[in-house]
Amino acid sequence: MSYDLYVYLARSKMPKPEKWRSVMKDEELPGELDTDFDVDTMTGFLPCPVGDELAGFEYYSFETEPEDAAELKLPPELNFTVQFSVGSRPLELIAALSAASALAFITGGRLEDPQSEEIVEGEDAIAWVKMQLASLEG
Repeated sequence: MSYDLYVYLARSKMPKPEKWRSVMKDEELPGELDTDFDVDTMTGFLPCPVGDELAGFEYYSFETEPEDAAELKLPPELNFTVQFSVGSRPLELIAALSAASALAFITGGRLEDPQSEEIVEGEDAIAWVKMQLASLEG
């Protein structure tokens, strides 16, 4: 069974991978996002090592479907979706939570965790992920 996270954002605000990785580091989030990928064309496993351990997540990006936007009551400018999918390894979840939260924060987007039914606005994403990570450690 996979665990999925979604970040809805304005396509025009999608950062370059280097900026994304830098924000993760600046916010002291675990994971070192690989920067050698194209945010539009990449699909599949994206490395994001946690400490010295191999970790990462499945990465998919696409235009936000109008039905999804309506269901989630998204503002029209949130026209792009990045999906993070992980398997059962705890480090994969840590990497995905960190990367998704940093992306929502950078872009002022919205993070959705369908498993918990939580929706987190970008400005709250860093505080949210730090609570999530603390609960995983405890």
